[in-house]
Amino acid sequence: MPGQHQVDCEVEIDPEKELGAYTNAFRVRDLEHGRCVLEFLVYSETGNKARVVLKIPVRKAFLPVIRDNIDTCLGRVKDAG
Repeated sequence: MPGQHQVDCEVEIDPEKELGAYTNAFRVRDLEHGRCVLEFLVYSETGNKARVVLKIPVRKAFLPVIRDNIDTCLGRVKDAG
């Protein structure tokens, strides 16, 4: 994909946001025009409800990059076929 590649550089983290927000679930919502939103949630099984903690708009074309990074993190090898 043009313009999409593995980024390996120094990353600065704002000390006030170092820990971010707690989440235990996420979903991908489909939008129009090749876009989607990643929503990070706090899900309560007892209440069967979830609260959105963070929304990140991304291009759909970027989802395979996210998937591949998750697979790498989990130690899965990408299928060559």
